Amino acid sequence: MRLRNPKLLADYMAANDFTQARLARFAGCSRQFIHLLLKGERTTCTVEIGRRIEEAVRVLPGTLFDRTVSPDRDQTVKRGGAAA
Repeated sequence: MRLRNPKLLADYMAANDFTQARLARFAGCSRQFIHLLLKGERTTCTVEIGRRIEEAVRVLPGTLFDRTVSPDRDQTVKRGGAAA
């Protein structure tokens, strides 16, 4: 999944009182990974982490992350950068 906008993620985190560490615990990833997403240094993550982040900050699926699926398989397509 590709993060649509790091600023939007930061805004939803602030609105829901999520620190980087708290969101990382909820999503099942490291605080450093959340930090990289917020800085725009990482733009992709697994479907599960993206889903958990959106659930944590109480947004509809697809609000923060774009899930691009291969037409041949139900797999997330990588477009530059590595998936987490």
